[in-house]
Amino acid sequence: MKKRDLLVIVAIIFFIISPSLAFYITPSMKRLPKDLNEVIYYDGKLSIFNENTLEIEQKDIRITRYIRALGEEDGVLIVREDIEVKDKKTNEELPEFGMTKVYGINPHTTENIAGYGDLDRLGQWLFPVGVKKKNYLVWNTDLDDACKAGYIEPDEAVSVAHYMGEEKRAGIKTYKYYGSQENVFVGYLPTLPEAKMYYGGEIFAWVEPNTGTIVDLQKHVSQYAAFPDLHKMPSNLNMSVYLKGIVTILNTTNAQYENYNVTICNHVEVENATDEYYLVKNEVIATDEHGKKINELCSVSIDAVDPYTMEYIEILSDKRGMMNFPIGVDKKDYLLWDSNINNVTVAEYRGEEEIAGLKVYKFVSEIKNYYIGEQSIDGLSDRSISLYYDGNTTYYVEPTSGGIAYIEREGQVSAVFPDLHTIPENFAGEVKMEGKLWILSQEKNIEMDRKLGVEKVYWEDGKKVLVIRDETTTYDKETGEKIDMACKTEYHGIYADTAEEARNYGDMEREGIYTFPLGTEKRDYVMWNTEINAPSLVEFVREEDHNGIHTYLFETREDRIVKDTTLGMPLNVRYITTTRYWVEPNTGLIIDMEKESVKKTNVLDALLGMRGIFWFDVYRLSLHFSEETQQEMAEQAEQMMELVKLSNSKVPALKIHVETSDIIKSVEDAKMLKKQIEKLSGKKVKVVDLVYWMTERSVNEMINEAKKATFLLYFMQIILPAFLILLGLIMIAAWLRR
Repeated sequence: MKKRDLLVIVAIIFFIISPSLAFYITPSMKRLPKDLNEVIYYDGKLSIFNENTLEIEQKDIRITRYIRALGEEDGVLIVREDIEVKDKKTNEELPEFGMTKVYGINPHTTENIAGYGDLDRLGQWLFPVGVKKKNYLVWNTDLDDACKAGYIEPDEAVSVAHYMGEEKRAGIKTYKYYGSQENVFVGYLPTLPEAKMYYGGEIFAWVEPNTGTIVDLQKHVSQYAAFPDLHKMPSNLNMSVYLKGIVTILNTTNAQYENYNVTICNHVEVENATDEYYLVKNEVIATDEHGKKINELCSVSIDAVDPYTMEYIEILSDKRGMMNFPIGVDKKDYLLWDSNINNVTVAEYRGEEEIAGLKVYKFVSEIKNYYIGEQSIDGLSDRSISLYYDGNTTYYVEPTSGGIAYIEREGQVSAVFPDLHTIPENFAGEVKMEGKLWILSQEKNIEMDRKLGVEKVYWEDGKKVLVIRDETTTYDKETGEKIDMACKTEYHGIYADTAEEARNYGDMEREGIYTFPLGTEKRDYVMWNTEINAPSLVEFVREEDHNGIHTYLFETREDRIVKDTTLGMPLNVRYITTTRYWVEPNTGLIIDMEKESVKKTNVLDALLGMRGIFWFDVYRLSLHFSEETQQEMAEQAEQMMELVKLSNSKVPALKIHVETSDIIKSVEDAKMLKKQIEKLSGKKVKVVDLVYWMTERSVNEMINEAKKATFLLYFMQIILPAFLILLGLIMIAAWLRR
């Protein structure tokens, strides 16, 4: 091929490439780049409504938008946008205004594609490459959350970007667009669900027409809260009130009073709100200075309450009257539910007063000798303690809000005790003794363990009978082995009030007292003697102090012939004993015992039935309470005698004196609540106002990017094709001249 012909071929190639560049390759470049990665900066002013001060707080802010392409899926460009907001003065981040969004975008038209991203969006994400002088439907990202929550439909989040004409911006031609939306419902105020939130916004955007680049932007966003009538319990009520003071409680195990520095937390929370009533949880937790719960003062309930009147809904609750003072208190008496008596009480209006500059209404509730019920006594099913309440509660109430600025409560629960001189149905005990036992020439040092406990309860003509299992186990002190001859288990039927043996109960017919009764008298008693299975006389000797306890000393002295079956076979024996009992008279407790007993048999009597003059020992027992048992019985007696003294008496069971723990905070809270109701009730209030604009730095960066992109498009679509055509024409001319 001749060189002259090559010129024609190259010229033809240039003629073919030139329109391809202009009409095919360059249009394919008019899209969002796959490696999109931009950072745009905005300055702004943020105004937020402070619900505590009811004032607008302003701050200068810096907004940074990070826009990055994550990749393509089925031809859809996935774009992530992170927005960071900082206080311009302190550089502290404001996380409540930060957000992350993911979009699915048609890279050529910049339209949102449903099914991609974190939300199915409509309309344009941004302006397309090659913007026309027309209006565009653009998605308003401010409404993403409202759309996700279902407060608005997707088409309500689309706004019209109105073409406003050409305008020079930083020396280049731009198309100016304007969009706005007003009064869009976007949800509820987080701190008050009844207050509806409305959005309003307007935006100006200056767009470089060839690239669709927004080279400058200004936006104004506002949110309003439409407050309802606030003379109503908030549906998101969740608050705690603290009282502090002193509580004195009667310990019914030892009849001693215990004092506590107490903190009482009354937590009130709406668990469910309906149009007719609210279900309100009311929990009271009382703790002492060590954080330990005082269960007698703790309670929890869930009740239906009318949110406007604060009255309990009786058909849905076991309470009546009012839970609290209403929002908007009048100068009159109110019927309040009082958990101390489980009934309503009258809170009497006592006039106006002032606390720390706050006008309050004073109400006083007085309760005198109110019967509040019976308290069961463990082990005494046939009797109970009658309880009565006396108390005064003084309320200082801010009238507009019904908020209690200060409360003082002083009360007393009095207990009327029944006769406690009876053996309880849950009686159980153990007595350890020690001594010497001699049987048929064998003497051993012994330990005796006697376990007692009620197993059954019967009633006989109105008298309570306790069946007590009485188990005695005797051990050789040196070897620890059981001595079977000295072990036994008996069942005694006992009249609970008198401690007497009940003939028709137990494992055999007995008589006399089983043990000393509560309220032991200075007299002789007949007591069943388990050593010989027969009654013995117990004589009162004297009063004396023993082991630190004031006692009655009783003694059994006997020397008599009895038929004894305790040695394995019936024998006529001469029984000689000296047994001493030291008894605490209020409780009947034997706090110490000493026994010296001998059983003698007569050989002629045993063999021939003729009683001779010679008696031989067959059994000797020396027995006394161990030191451990003496100490335990003395302690039990000290404890029980105080309880028994409560018989048929009326004594304070609980005293309480508490008041608002932090009166300054409580008054300030009442002032704030009053202010909120007066200023917000039934009004529409702006809670957010945000104005922001692209920084000069970002404007310049976006203009430079637009210029570069515009030049590249011009170069690829016009300059380069024209240059190739020109080269082709020159080559054709050169070919013709040859």
